[in-house]
Amino acid sequence: MRKLLLTLPVLLLPAVVSAQETNLTVNCDGQPALSLQIPAAAKVFANKNQTDILTPKLSLHLWCMPNVATPEAGLDQTAAVIKSEFVNFKPSVTNTITMAGSPALLLAGPGTEADDGDPGNAEVVLFSTGKQVFAACVHGEGKAAAHQHIGMLALLQTAKAP
Repeated sequence: MRKLLLTLPVLLLPAVVSAQETNLTVNCDGQPALSLQIPAAAKVFANKNQTDILTPKLSLHLWCMPNVATPEAGLDQTAAVIKSEFVNFKPSVTNTITMAGSPALLLAGPGTEADDGDPGNAEVVLFSTGKQVFAACVHGEGKAAAHQHIGMLALLQTAKAP
């Protein structure tokens, strides 16, 4: 049942994407590696290989994984990659989905918020634009990550190589 709940919103994504969007190019090791359509009012913060996209309903954290060839190859590194936002991540669900036209992995599970040490839950999508693998994460206390699930997938469905 949980698998159905995690994958069903992908079918509903076209209805969620806003008409007022802007293009965002995300760099990996200083080179353009990803293009996304984000809400025009979103705030974007980039630092090295991490990009944060913040809206009133979504706090999406995105990391470039420069030494990873496929989403599957990034599984063992996921907890270390997202540790600036969410620590002790223990995925209890792993589903294969399609993102950016390629197979991707959707992970969900408990852990701890890095900023305040509160217990929480996170959802992470490992996906590729062909040459580069990315980890995208939403998290929060209680069901906060689940409330951001549809918004995260809608934004990531716009992902493509720049």
